[in-house]
Amino acid sequence: MNNTNKPWYRKKFTKDKNSNEFSSFRTNPPGNSNHNLDQESYVSDDLTKILFLSKRGMSRSPLAREMMRSLLEGTQLFGRVRCASRGVSQAYDQCPIDARMSKFSSKLGYFLQGFSRFVTIPDLASADIIVTLDHESEEFVQAHQSYVRGISQPIGIYFAQGSLPYVQDPYERGEDVDDHYDEIVSSIEYGCSKLFAQLPSLIAL
Repeated sequence: MNNTNKPWYRKKFTKDKNSNEFSSFRTNPPGNSNHNLDQESYVSDDLTKILFLSKRGMSRSPLAREMMRSLLEGTQLFGRVRCASRGVSQAYDQCPIDARMSKFSSKLGYFLQGFSRFVTIPDLASADIIVTLDHESEEFVQAHQSYVRGISQPIGIYFAQGSLPYVQDPYERGEDVDDHYDEIVSSIEYGCSKLFAQLPSLIAL
């Protein structure tokens, strides 16, 4: 990946004026694409884009986005890397961020706001690094691999050997909900810190 020569950024791709995320025209969700539109050229805007994906896009991927943004602040990579989060289940598009996760993470300094967004083809194609946080998002990326022009990897590659490869689903709660959320936050935080450490080499590819 060469951060100064990336030919895959869609010309019609725009920055959302109300968000720090990269956004796109939402007319072509994966699986319902117009073939001619998918073949349009992409141009570089010299930013490295990290896209976090989870099943709903309501808790885990927004949390990973905010954690990575926090890690980037005050570093030489600040302003060079843009982070976004999406969900891979269209049924959850524009759903509010999980209130319990938002409350839990705010105590740790991570503030989740807004709504979930379903990932589109331009989202996949413009991302330099795609990080899947669960089995569903990993399967989704594999099914739409032809649109991926960057690096795609599960967050589990940064976990210790023997760990579960993905982050738990916050809606699969045990008896102790706080412990469940604490484990989710810890897993994402650990994975993001390892990814952050690897960013200089990934950007230089």
